[in-house]
Amino acid sequence: MNLTKRQKMLSAVFLVGVTGLVVDRVILRPQGGPRAASAESPVAVSPSTKAAGPPVENPPACAPVAERLNNLLPAKAASAEELRDPFSLPLSWSDSTAANGERTPDTITAFTRKHQLKAVVVQGEESSALVDDTHLVLGRSVDGFRLISVSHRSAVFERDGKQAVLDLVDK
Repeated sequence: MNLTKRQKMLSAVFLVGVTGLVVDRVILRPQGGPRAASAESPVAVSPSTKAAGPPVENPPACAPVAERLNNLLPAKAASAEELRDPFSLPLSWSDSTAANGERTPDTITAFTRKHQLKAVVVQGEESSALVDDTHLVLGRSVDGFRLISVSHRSAVFERDGKQAVLDLVDK
């Protein structure tokens, strides 16, 4: 079997890589690998990377990581009221024009802008309305608003005690 020049070159690169891996693992670092690292291993900290604050006595190099971290904590711990939810949005991002801290747009206005009343059928208890190509009878809901009454030119929807009125659109 004759090997091409390219196959010979790839084989040589592969062998050099395998040889380098074996030398690294067996000769240079026989104790290396993921199991060799431990929490008790000393960590060198340069003076420029230390946090500013009260001086902390240097723990022994063989002290566990948890003990060293506890030494870095300030003496006064923050109470639960002082802590902030890291996933909440800052107050500066909220809409300052919303009344009573309500961040959502007015649901009634959004509902009346989004939906269009196209037809009504008034027959007492069997009245119905055609809203955006959807036939609704009394008691049915669309976007959380329940149809409560139908008149000759409008339909009344209710949600959370608030009423939204859709009027027939003249084309």
